[in-house]
Amino acid sequence: MTEAAFLDELGAILDQPGPLARGQKLAEIETFDSLGVLNIMALFDTLGLEVEPGLISEANTTDDLVTLAGQKVQS
Repeated sequence: MTEAAFLDELGAILDQPGPLARGQKLAEIETFDSLGVLNIMALFDTLGLEVEPGLISEANTTDDLVTLAGQKVQS
């Protein structure tokens, strides 16, 4: 998955009006809550990744989530 597609999916999962940007602070997104974390876990699952919910909830920015996705997300 491309980085742009990943950010688009994150935006859709978190019910944002448009795609998210690199470096965007997750604390500024109302829907980055426990349900949002579960939805992001589902996105990682579709990429074939198992990521602990604690790692997702500790993420500060979209860059942190891209890093968690690792090689599954390409620029």
